[in-house]
Amino acid sequence: KKSGGYLVRSASMEELTREHSTGGNGAGGRASPRRTTRQVTEKCMEFNALSALFGTASICNNASVSQTDDDDIGMPMGQPTEMALLIGSAKANIPDPRPMYHRLQEIPFSSDRKRMEVKCRPVGGAHSYTAFTLSARRHSPANGDAPISPDGSLYFVKGMPESILGECGTHTAADGSAVPLTELGRSRALAQSRRMAACGLRVLAMAYGPSLDTLTFAGIVGLEDPPREGVVESVRHLEKGGVKVIMVTGDSKETALAIAKRCGILGGGAVAHSVGESNAATIPSRRSVSVEDSSEDEYLDLDAMSLDNSSMDDIEYGQHALSGSQLDAIGQHNLADSIVGVKVFYRVAPRHKLALVRALQKRGEVVAMTGDGVNDATALKAADIGIAMGKGGTDVAKEAADVILADDDFTTITHAVAEGKGIFFNIRNFLSFQLSTSFAALGMESVATAFSLPSPLNAMQILWINIIMDGPPAQSLGVEPVDERILRAPPRKVTDPIVTRALLTRAVSSALLIMFLTLKVFAHELDDGNVTRRDTTMTFTTFVNCDLFNAYACRSADKCFYEISPFSNPSFLWAMAFSVAGQFAVIYFPPLQSVFQTEALSLGDLLLIVCLSSTVLLLDTIRKKFLRQYCSDNSRRRSIFRRRIKKKDKGGAAAGGATRHGGKKVKKRIKTVGPPMSGNGSTIRARNVTTL
Repeated sequence: KKSGGYLVRSASMEELTREHSTGGNGAGGRASPRRTTRQVTEKCMEFNALSALFGTASICNNASVSQTDDDDIGMPMGQPTEMALLIGSAKANIPDPRPMYHRLQEIPFSSDRKRMEVKCRPVGGAHSYTAFTLSARRHSPANGDAPISPDGSLYFVKGMPESILGECGTHTAADGSAVPLTELGRSRALAQSRRMAACGLRVLAMAYGPSLDTLTFAGIVGLEDPPREGVVESVRHLEKGGVKVIMVTGDSKETALAIAKRCGILGGGAVAHSVGESNAATIPSRRSVSVEDSSEDEYLDLDAMSLDNSSMDDIEYGQHALSGSQLDAIGQHNLADSIVGVKVFYRVAPRHKLALVRALQKRGEVVAMTGDGVNDATALKAADIGIAMGKGGTDVAKEAADVILADDDFTTITHAVAEGKGIFFNIRNFLSFQLSTSFAALGMESVATAFSLPSPLNAMQILWINIIMDGPPAQSLGVEPVDERILRAPPRKVTDPIVTRALLTRAVSSALLIMFLTLKVFAHELDDGNVTRRDTTMTFTTFVNCDLFNAYACRSADKCFYEISPFSNPSFLWAMAFSVAGQFAVIYFPPLQSVFQTEALSLGDLLLIVCLSSTVLLLDTIRKKFLRQYCSDNSRRRSIFRRRIKKKDKGGAAAGGATRHGGKKVKKRIKTVGPPMSGNGSTIRARNVTTL
């Protein structure tokens, strides 16, 4: 609410000196920094400086916040960062001054300039705040007493602190006047912005002035862009599944490293916490301070929070981060080798995203790129899988992308990866079942023809097996829940085929057993040389039961039948029930008996058929327990299309680390390229690769 704004103020150096001389800490020793908290009103000493800061943030803004009837903050509309600035101004009891200004010029924010500029003139001739009025009255030394801005217009700038502080010659004092900005003050402001960024805050600097050459530094604002709920879990699941997560951002290095550690991209799965939440257990140092109206408010102790983000983090994580300028310093031919192990890219431009996508693809990686802006369209188009945001994404990004996230949630990508792995492995299980059934039927008819035996099955029975008995179980295998071991498996290569040597081994072995059992029953029943209804019924039922047991075994390529839960796939249970009911109808329902040329079987016949056909499960167990290297898709002997590439060299064959020069073997020395000692070693890393 508007009445909820409070000012947290550190004690000044004069106050600390006075306390030190008078023994303000109760013992005459060194006084520790303290903070006083009071409500932000027009009576507070720093109101003019705060109004200049938040006034600049509001004027240099394209978002809007509606007002409700009870004077509360309404629904914000616009870009999230700009909406946060407006809400912060409203909570600080500083009204939006934009209705009092007429915008003359706007230079929008760009990823190259890292800043936004607007030029505005007061509608009534008078500025809304004291600091703006004093700035508009500034005179140009070259023109004597003439003001720099004759019409009273001012420039309002917000953007990267390093860029804006370098162009400011003055800063806003507590009373709103402009005082010179010394090098010490500039370094203190930059140090404070880095401390805020190390806490995971997105830091923006504000400035204003009658011209872009005479800007006055208004202050810095820290905004939190916390990770969404479930991002840490999603990143951990992706890392376990062999997916490398890389963060590409335009924020500063400190902010990027803090967010990466919070999301688990760096540091091995750190626990995320939000500096804006009320849960004090997740933040190292946050206190409750009583204010004048006896209410309590919480503020962030940046000194304590930045202890975990000291210079040791730069040493530890510096080799995992590169900036956009460092990427420009690396040649395109060395970029693919220079980004090995780098997980965070900060202060990047859209052209860097495209370069990173191409470099990763050059290393043989399958790249999925997320983006929402117009400038991301080229990178989304070049990536193997372009992912655009459905809610906050632009139409250009959506057209260039292959996938659109309807909820803009990162966890959806994790579910999509798991679903993709499941579909691929279920297709393999489906093919294993279908191929084994087809091989068995074809082989059985071929053997009967080769030995001049009558056909074990008639035409209607073969159609029943192919359409009714195989259809529902095969379709239900496509929705089989994926095992956790498959989700944790590394991503497969693009060149990996669906039909592997292990799949064919399983299909052929199952087909041979089904064919043997069916022909054995048929030969046993065919004692008089004449094919009767009982003979075809026993053969037909044996083949169908073997087929159903084989379908159950094909639910997993690695688990045995007793390790698979029979209730994990309800669709498979319904399919099996339908197939069994249909088979009983064919055997015992008189109208269907005449169509399929069958007759009723006794209970003993059914038990014999079940015992024989259940050996399919025994064969499957032997394959998965003792012949895994030949029958498992996860073994090294995977593809039937495996190619062996023989290396050839000129002047003689070379194996290992030796080559021939003039008929003699000469050993080659291979230099190992190690990681750089700091985050600024990208050019060193590229130079080492070139030397190698």
